[in-house]
Amino acid sequence: MLITVNNNYYRFSFKPQQKDTYLNIPVELNFDLTGREDAIDRFEKETIDKVINPIDDFETTRFMHAPWDNNAFKTEIHYQFNFFDTTQSINTATSWLDDYQYANFTDSEIYFFANSFKGSFFKLDFYDTNLNENNKAFISVILPTQQGLKEPGFIGPALNPTAVDVKKPKYILDYLGSDKEGFFIYWLKEPKLITNTEFYMSAKFFNGKNGNFVRMMNKPQSDPTFASNKFNFNKSLLFYYKVIFDFNDYEYKVYLEDQLGNLSRVGDSLNPIKWYEYVNP
Repeated sequence: MLITVNNNYYRFSFKPQQKDTYLNIPVELNFDLTGREDAIDRFEKETIDKVINPIDDFETTRFMHAPWDNNAFKTEIHYQFNFFDTTQSINTATSWLDDYQYANFTDSEIYFFANSFKGSFFKLDFYDTNLNENNKAFISVILPTQQGLKEPGFIGPALNPTAVDVKKPKYILDYLGSDKEGFFIYWLKEPKLITNTEFYMSAKFFNGKNGNFVRMMNKPQSDPTFASNKFNFNKSLLFYYKVIFDFNDYEYKVYLEDQLGNLSRVGDSLNPIKWYEYVNP
């Protein structure tokens, strides 16, 4: 009598009468259900999540301006806002100055923080793209006029004025000192729901004296960029700065982008983030 053992590759025959004879045959066993238990568990979890509608994690944290040095001693960020001198013609204009008087505020209104001046502010909006047609604003930062550096001014009678220091639209923001508002940017802690790590920052000035918003750009219209036309230009470049978030250290950096896509970091004392009032045609 012969007993036959088969597998996928070999066939062996032997006689049971023979004793002390052994043959070890390794047989690989594969079942079609391998791994299906894990898939069922995953399917069960996904189904339960859909049914109970779990709460999304919208926890926010603050991103600080990235240091300028390896020792993290130099962290401040510099902003400079410049207003147009309306006594000039835009076609021949050369003067944009960081002075609230060019926004029609007197030294007296600035010094005594008149309601019209106190209610004015700069608004920084962070968009997902620099294409004006379909961009969406995700973050807004307000810089109040109560912050900022000072410059000499005069109040009182014209014949006998008093020298005082008045606010100017030039900011040095840091996590230390009195001017902290606007230094931190608050955003989602985990980039899961919104995966953006790069934003485009625009700026506007709200003038509490006339109730108007003034849009600003990163170059004045006296720049050679506008030589051919003061009002026909690449808005995607001249209305924005690029801001990149680092989710490892929770820091951000600000860059000026050129037409070739090259980035140069700005925001220190030598290269502040400069904004210039945009003059409509």
